Amino acid sequence: MDVLVVGATGRTGRLLARGAIGRGHSVTALVRTPERLGDLADQVHTVVGDALDGGVVSDAVDGRDAVLVVLGAARRKAAPINALGTLNVIRSMQRYGVRRLVVLSCSGVRPGRDPSLPWVHDRIVRRALLGHVFVDLRRMETSVRQSGLDWTIVRAPGALTNGPARGGYRAGPGYSLPGGRRISRADVAEYMLDQLTLTDDVGHAVAVAY
Repeated sequence: MDVLVVGATGRTGRLLARGAIGRGHSVTALVRTPERLGDLADQVHTVVGDALDGGVVSDAVDGRDAVLVVLGAARRKAAPINALGTLNVIRSMQRYGVRRLVVLSCSGVRPGRDPSLPWVHDRIVRRALLGHVFVDLRRMETSVRQSGLDWTIVRAPGALTNGPARGGYRAGPGYSLPGGRRISRADVAEYMLDQLTLTDDVGHAVAVAY
């Protein structure tokens, strides 16, 4: 399978690219800073540019079999990178007939209070400090749901660790899992890669956590 990873130089994106190669897939990486690919540079086809540039995204999507989107959190309130970047991906996939889309979101996108979090964390961190991030992700999720593609939204908890893939994580429908406050990026990447060949979660938003 020829897989596009959008955001391949991020911590989760690098794991996705490396894992896809390990599973025998061909990988195209859409990145802004190709030097950050490191040793992956010789193992992937690199498209340099910004996910906010529709022309660059179109070039990256053309000829692919599936797309994995891991754009990360917007650092500025005026940069809804997940919503706009993923919309560019969706439009290009529709144009070229690419069907499979797997995107990384966060359990914090739920409307209202998140019962899995302490009140202070929910009110101050999730809403006041990171509210723009979750607005961006909610817009992204809406576009994905309305895309008509074979999509899966993966909602990970905010506490992503850099530990190894250990398996044994839980996956289920909804915004979050009871007590599921953390998971490693490596296990998130494994779950997302599994979706390339599985169909059970097509058309679903799935929460993953330990």
